[in-house]
Amino acid sequence: MAFKVRLFHGSPDYESLHVAKLTCFPLERRDYKPYSQARVCFAPDGLHLQLLAFEAEPLPESSMMAFFSFAEKVPPLALSLSANGRFSASLACTVTPVEAAVHTFTGEDLQGVYWGGNIQIPQKVLTGVYGFEAVPGAIFAGNLYKLCENPARTHYGCFYPADFKRALHDPRNLGEFDVIDY
Repeated sequence: MAFKVRLFHGSPDYESLHVAKLTCFPLERRDYKPYSQARVCFAPDGLHLQLLAFEAEPLPESSMMAFFSFAEKVPPLALSLSANGRFSASLACTVTPVEAAVHTFTGEDLQGVYWGGNIQIPQKVLTGVYGFEAVPGAIFAGNLYKLCENPARTHYGCFYPADFKRALHDPRNLGEFDVIDY
């Protein structure tokens, strides 16, 4: 089933969005599966993505990633945010940077200590690089990941089931996202 991505006609309201919970940890042998989630939407200014991970003492290598494929012949959009605030936006498997804005945050609530960020990809990137227009019914592919390769707390989590032997942006690791308007 496709994940519903809301189209706003004004500023995005993250609290009103569907939550993509990253619950699939196929390689986890222990019980370390940090609660992680994402919210995705479009607004007139482009794509908005909120990444959030609950980890009391995250390692610097702990990261969340998103890959979105808007056009078959263009490498997917690759977004990466680490617990230490390091951020990158590029075309997957290239060194071609993509214009993006990010606001990182950390905090604590009743669920625990968390870190994350709000990311915005300008509409001109979506149309200029991918030829993609966010309109109701538009479909694109993607996946969301929670990763850490530090041996102290190695984990590989995802939203859509993924084979971690393949590249994270491999089309077989991506699921459907459906733009809706309500």
